[in-house]
Amino acid sequence: MKTFILLAMLLMPCASWAQSEWEIPDFGEKEQPASKKQEATKKRSKAILPQYNIGAVPEVDGKVEWSKDINVSGVNAEALYERMLKITTSLIKEKKQTANSRISAVNKRERIIAAIMEEEMVFSTSSFAKDFAHFRYSVIAECKDNCVNIRLCRMSYKYDIGRTEEQSYTAEEMITDTQAINKKGTKMFRTNGKFRTGTIDRVAELFLLFEEKLTSAAE
Repeated sequence: MKTFILLAMLLMPCASWAQSEWEIPDFGEKEQPASKKQEATKKRSKAILPQYNIGAVPEVDGKVEWSKDINVSGVNAEALYERMLKITTSLIKEKKQTANSRISAVNKRERIIAAIMEEEMVFSTSSFAKDFAHFRYSVIAECKDNCVNIRLCRMSYKYDIGRTEEQSYTAEEMITDTQAINKKGTKMFRTNGKFRTGTIDRVAELFLLFEEKLTSAAE
């Protein structure tokens, strides 16, 4: 009996300690994964990158047109004309170009080259389909001593190619600030936006190509 009482007395502090000091920790509510709707909202609210924002698509007399002077010191107009003609001919042969790409006219006296390009502009690809358009534009190069002025203009697109309702758009209908960006200037419209970004990227790529080819030939 004494042994039982002694054991009970020894266990009482442990029982009291267990009841008063031990508890289940509260880590707060478990963070729930974002729903698809929330993720979509985040994507839609993403800010427009500076290179695609308002003012990124220049217009001349209401028509979309990019222009750039490429300086090549120490090279006369005749030599630059021959270089630009070679570069343009090579561009026409690129895999992405269609059979409609061609040099449309040249003026050897004024040293001007005009070409029409029609190429595939790919927006996205998957194992099931490819979202693309045919991008048509003019390249007009005017060669002078030490400088070539290149204009990219008369832009248009063909979309849903091969389908019953093939769509045709001009750049003015599709990629200008008023057509592609909302009034608040906070986001691009989905379809117009992909044409706008695709065109801006391609124009930057073309100007870089022309500059590299023209200047490297001078070295």
